[in-house]
Amino acid sequence: MRLTPIAAACLLAGIALLFAGYRIDRLPPTNDELVFNVQAETIRSGKPALFFHVAGEKWVQPLAVYANAALRTVGAGRRSGRIVSAIAGAIDVALVFLIVNLITQRAWIAMIAAVILIFTPAHAALSIRGTDALLPSPLILGWLYGVLRFFRFDSIRTLTVAAVLLGLVAYAHQAGPLTAVFLWALTLAVAFRRNRARLLAATLAFAGVWVPAVAWFYLHPDIYPDTFGRWFVFAAHIRNPFDGLQAFINPNTLGTRASMYWGFWDPSWLFFTSADEPQPLLLIAAPLIAVAAFRWPMSIASREAAALVIGTALIVPLAGATFGVPHYIADAAAVLPILAVLAGIGVDQLVSLVVPRRPLDDDVAVTAIE
Repeated sequence: MRLTPIAAACLLAGIALLFAGYRIDRLPPTNDELVFNVQAETIRSGKPALFFHVAGEKWVQPLAVYANAALRTVGAGRRSGRIVSAIAGAIDVALVFLIVNLITQRAWIAMIAAVILIFTPAHAALSIRGTDALLPSPLILGWLYGVLRFFRFDSIRTLTVAAVLLGLVAYAHQAGPLTAVFLWALTLAVAFRRNRARLLAATLAFAGVWVPAVAWFYLHPDIYPDTFGRWFVFAAHIRNPFDGLQAFINPNTLGTRASMYWGFWDPSWLFFTSADEPQPLLLIAAPLIAVAAFRWPMSIASREAAALVIGTALIVPLAGATFGVPHYIADAAAVLPILAVLAGIGVDQLVSLVVPRRPLDDDVAVTAIE
């Protein structure tokens, strides 16, 4: 890996962090932020846990709580949750740059994608909110970058790291367990023609990350129904998977989730400001995403990458649809950097229509072999 892309990614992450830091104290903490602050204090008072009970049936995942507590130990105070989100948002920007640069091998296009993410309204808002909404994003982007590098260099190490990062998504957000399983299934579907032994090893690494959760539920079985039992698989369905399958394909269940999912992709909400709230995405990104979705999959050289990125954009909001909340951007925030990647690809596709392109490194290698 060359130093220049890493330096550029770090520079963009620093800009994103400064942008978030400038706005971090503008709004008072929300009730959701206070929940994570209180749970972080319980860790500091000597009550660690893997899942944290808030009230009634409400539980939160550990990653945001422990990150919040860690920053409190170094004096971040009440801003600790927001600083965690700001760091996650900055890492998103760096990874979007690296992913687009890896795909297009054109740094200026990767920089456009990163800038689009910096100014994406929903991403900018969530990067100064001290909750777990943005925590899955860097992990999912890290998985995506690792799998893309595996496609290019066939490295078992990058695939294994990608699998571990995706496994950690299960501890980042309530939508994480379903999202992680769906995305790993996508990985296997896209890469099934690759080295099967390496895919098996990476799958074992992915499953291994879930061992602490399995152990915790074994020791505290009463916790499962209100955590993974609501977010992932009902306890009764573990005992009888056939009942779980029937419940999943129930027409009422499918209809409700399909309605939520369809509403999430409503362009009038995604790209246009309403009387109640600003739009989640930049309007300028809409045509770029459309161009990428239409033209990119037709490129034989990039078909695997296109299937992976577009598939990820479609899959990430699926888990959020199970919570029954309209326009659930906080439960599917990881889609925002993926759409920024697609916007960058859209720029690349438009440029290719009007400007002769130099061959990518892979094209040159193929030509030399021939």
